[in-house]
Amino acid sequence: MTERVLGRFLAVVLGAAGLASCDARSLVADGGGSGMGGQAGTTVVDPPIGSEMVSDFEDLAAATVVHEGTPPRNGVWYAYSDGSATCAQVPSGGATFVGAAPPTPAPGSVGSLALHAQWTGCSTWGAGVGADLNVPEAPAGGAYIGPKLPYDLSTFKGLTFWAMAMPGTDTFLRVKLPMRANTLIEDGGACLDGADRCGDTYGQFFTLASNGNWKQVTVRFSDTSFVQEGWGAPFAWNPADVTSIQIQSTDPAETYDFWIDDLYLIR
Repeated sequence: MTERVLGRFLAVVLGAAGLASCDARSLVADGGGSGMGGQAGTTVVDPPIGSEMVSDFEDLAAATVVHEGTPPRNGVWYAYSDGSATCAQVPSGGATFVGAAPPTPAPGSVGSLALHAQWTGCSTWGAGVGADLNVPEAPAGGAYIGPKLPYDLSTFKGLTFWAMAMPGTDTFLRVKLPMRANTLIEDGGACLDGADRCGDTYGQFFTLASNGNWKQVTVRFSDTSFVQEGWGAPFAWNPADVTSIQIQSTDPAETYDFWIDDLYLIR
């Protein structure tokens, strides 16, 4: 098991808490959206050689980003939502996740815990889960408060993870990789175009099984369906400018209850 440092959890909690922002919205189907999104959903039981673990959700204090890579990644998994009055999210928007035991373990899982995301009634644009990848460690166990910093993903081809939707809930989701370029300045990014234009993030749709079975989802940055959705300002894809990984709902009228486990960056 990878060694964890509790101080890293304390250093990122406040940075995660203010994230119900423009870069966290996703509503319009992309031009090539088939639900599967190119390679999304491809079953690869073992991560390809050269993969690096992002999260296995085995931390007991919080679901953190594994402190590995060059430079080491650092962050914590948080919930975010549109904040609508009817929105019920577990945990609530801005809160951090703690790993939980799923009904069945993911195939090949490195441990017994996974991330469990639940929400309903988020009626404006929806809700999601995410983790920033490069949160500076604050001195003396404090919390970093400042602009988002990118983590250079130029040497990676994509990401892969296991996911499972509970029966009777929505199975259609979207992986997103926000960049500083399309994140509002007030949310720690570099975008001045306004809330209706800044958050059109690169990502890819995927569909889970409706019977509660685990499925491995693989997204490659070269997929033709790994694109912006088209409702906001256009930005060039820049893997060196990525701040976060997020997974978000696609229909604000639906109920979501799903698990994710063992998320890797792949080469």
